[in-house]
Amino acid sequence: MKKAFSIVLEDQDIIELMRILMDEDAEAALDFLKMHFKGKARDLLEGG
Repeated sequence: MKKAFSIVLEDQDIIELMRILMDEDAEAALDFLKMHFKGKARDLLEGG
């Protein structure tokens, strides 16, 4: 079953995400995911 969720980002978060993508910064990408997706993936798996 496919599930989806959305996040709201401030301008500075979008700029940071673009920097991560341009630099291919794996460590920063992981930190970004942890900061913005914490708990959301678990909630989806638990039926939320």
